Amino acid sequence: MTDISQWEAIGKAHGDFFRDIRPVATMVEVKSLIEPELLVEIEAVAMINE
Repeated sequence: MTDISQWEAIGKAHGDFFRDIRPVATMVEVKSLIEPELLVEIEAVAMINE
């Protein structure tokens, strides 16, 4: 995220989206992302069990 002071709102949005899935998450403040209008970047790794 580009503004760590927004951690509560971002955490709430994350929780609202993922609900019961509860993935591990790390919040890190960075100076900027690749596009100036981007405020949050989410990186994910997923596994599908067959």
